[in-house]
Amino acid sequence: MARRVFPGAVVLVARDGVVRHFAAYGSTRYDDQGSQPVTTHTRYDLASLTKAFTATAALRLYDEGVLSLDTPASHYLPGLRASGVTVRHLLTHTSGLSLRLASLRHLPADDLRAAVYAIDPVRLPGTQVAYVNINSLLLGDIVAHLSGMPLDQAMTDLVLSPLGMHDTCFCPPASLRPHTAPTEWDEEWRGGLVQGTVHDDSAHAMGGVAGHAGLFGPAADLWRFGQMWLDGGRTEVGGPATQLLRRETVAMATRIQTAGLALPSEGVVFHCGWGWMMGHSVIMGRAPAGTYGHTGFTGPAIMMVPAHHLGVVLLSNRTYPRRTPPVHHEVTAALLEAALEG
Repeated sequence: MARRVFPGAVVLVARDGVVRHFAAYGSTRYDDQGSQPVTTHTRYDLASLTKAFTATAALRLYDEGVLSLDTPASHYLPGLRASGVTVRHLLTHTSGLSLRLASLRHLPADDLRAAVYAIDPVRLPGTQVAYVNINSLLLGDIVAHLSGMPLDQAMTDLVLSPLGMHDTCFCPPASLRPHTAPTEWDEEWRGGLVQGTVHDDSAHAMGGVAGHAGLFGPAADLWRFGQMWLDGGRTEVGGPATQLLRRETVAMATRIQTAGLALPSEGVVFHCGWGWMMGHSVIMGRAPAGTYGHTGFTGPAIMMVPAHHLGVVLLSNRTYPRRTPPVHHEVTAALLEAALEG
């Protein structure tokens, strides 16, 4: 915070299913009027952490036999032109699709989605890892289609409610904005302070609900999510233990699925499981093999280290008041290393 990487943060560390450290630091803004001390209940824009939830919802449908990973995504989304892209390609960021969604932010939601559905892969699907938002956007559309309900409702039914994540949602009501950390001052497009509405440009254009961004929540809810994954898909929220995901599915999802494939020469470089980042040395540092997690543009991160049954959650608003270089990745790596040593 002294380096102004972010004005405040919440850190949660759990080992062996027990929370060992849970604390809030700093404030929701710097010295601006309206700034409040961060508390452990402060909600943050989860940005691309939403992708991990979308993948989890898809994997629940996979476990139920409703979704096939090797079926073309166009089978579930008839308007999709890229007929050679499978659900597995979307989960592993190997679709070959490439489109900067923010460039479409000026379009109405239906037109934006139509533009996405009309593109062809720029490389052969299944040959290279390239982390792009479009993969999770399409996966979210598949979840909504197969569940027969809007994505926000499907996410609640498939993931959030079963895990007791009652403070996590898309499009939080205005009454919660004072308890939500702002993400940016954006006078040019958003007309001022962005607080309680999704920061991601394309997700905002889509009404705040998308497979790649849009969820808001507090650290305790994220811990419940991460703990379910560490426990092999099992959760004890609200009564007897239930298996939210099959153990076999969790094992596959948290294993590198892109070994041997080409990685991009620049930008975000890492291997993928099913919906998880793996082998990401920038944020995982010297963490042992098998570590997996996800980060978000606005400053959140969740990391799981199965070898130590360790979960780490960091929530921050590093894009406030302006978007800056992702120095917070260094903070995430240092936090994970400290948790491993603690």
